Amino acid sequence: MKTGFSIREAKRTDYQQVKEFIELVDNEFCPPLSERGKGIPERIDSCLDRPESNYLVATLPEKKESGTYNRFVGMIGYTQKWKKDDKAYINFLATHPEYRNLGISKKLCLKLEDFLSNRDCRSVHVCTWSSNPAAMRFYRELGYHTYTVVLNDRGRGINTIYYKKRICIK
Repeated sequence: MKTGFSIREAKRTDYQQVKEFIELVDNEFCPPLSERGKGIPERIDSCLDRPESNYLVATLPEKKESGTYNRFVGMIGYTQKWKKDDKAYINFLATHPEYRNLGISKKLCLKLEDFLSNRDCRSVHVCTWSSNPAAMRFYRELGYHTYTVVLNDRGRGINTIYYKKRICIK
């Protein structure tokens, strides 16, 4: 399987691909993103190509009849100046099911941290839930530390776990 992907900032013209990607992995979130707030469209509208938020997308070029199509194989969403000017929040991270275990999420996180460090960000925050041990392990391996646990936040026996990581400003 070809794994030569590139990472770039999403643009407004990527709206449909962003939507389709989130829909693809929607049920892997607890609760599904489509059941939060006003659903996936609101999430995209509040994040895509905004001054303080956006998505970084990992793309893989594929040939289609109409030319080259850059298939999304991973995506990370972020909000800068979250709660304070020097904090950022990861609001979405997923890898396409067919491209997992290839290091795409790790590269997206590291690229985002580098990107944010150039924008005077000192820490990155993220949350996941206790029924997702793979995500918990992933963030710990990247140097994120637990700072809050909200018990039964996502249902009985499912806790929300908040992580943060200090990053150096460049």
